[in-house]
Amino acid sequence: MSVLIAILAAGESRRMGQPKLCLPWGQTTILGHILAQWREAGAEKILVVHGPGKTPVTLELDRLGIPSEQRIANRTMERGMMGSVVTAAAYALGDTSLTHLVIALGDQPHLRAETLCEILRACETAPGKMVRVVFQDKPGHPLALPVHVLAELSTTSSETLRDFLRLKEIAVCDLTSGDSGVLLDVDTPADYARASRTVD
Repeated sequence: MSVLIAILAAGESRRMGQPKLCLPWGQTTILGHILAQWREAGAEKILVVHGPGKTPVTLELDRLGIPSEQRIANRTMERGMMGSVVTAAAYALGDTSLTHLVIALGDQPHLRAETLCEILRACETAPGKMVRVVFQDKPGHPLALPVHVLAELSTTSSETLRDFLRLKEIAVCDLTSGDSGVLLDVDTPADYARASRTVD
């Protein structure tokens, strides 16, 4: 059994004022760092959900050498993040070996490497459960969804993932973390400057 990491990279970066996933991060970009970090954590299956057409993100994926089978376009951009989630869920249904689909935000490069490792380990031990990473009693991202909800998720009309999950009764494995970054993302220039200080 295995896990698919879906990196949501279709956002328009309006508050940042430029494509945030293409901003420098260490020796690469935010997107490049996130991809490398998941690989180093042991993820074998990774999917990047990007916007339609040729975009700065798809050009960065080209530069990083990410093959076409590891990318998919969000064709319902009007649904925002939920469009990407639904797109990833529909894609994941094609792999019967999966136990979980991990929803990973493309703008969390500051997450600790050990946090990603802990999520993958929890997926191994809780195959039928949703794995939530929790900091000070507040759930954050990444979020691992069990495969049995993906068929319904792929066709839902719910406006947000939170709305969808609120309607479902899903067994939960809460993963208590000391990583405050699970509650944060990089939306603005100030966020980026603050998060960049954590780069080695």
